[in-house]
Amino acid sequence: MVGMHSESTERSQRTPVGLITAGVVFAIGIVAVVVLFLTPVVADGSTAPTFVYLLTMCAPLGFVLGLIFAFRSAREIR
Repeated sequence: MVGMHSESTERSQRTPVGLITAGVVFAIGIVAVVVLFLTPVVADGSTAPTFVYLLTMCAPLGFVLGLIFAFRSAREIR
């Protein structure tokens, strides 16, 4: 029939929101790590603000979210 899509076709065409979220969180964490290491160089030896230290925790969080998304999407394919 014309216009009928199977569930697997719809699933493959959806935007992977979980993967995008994990990537954004991971990227925020990586940028925070770079800022953390560059702050003493740029600011004459002073340390980064506390929120930069907290944002560095986004890198492992984004990595874990990406793993969870990968495992869940692999389970859906089976």
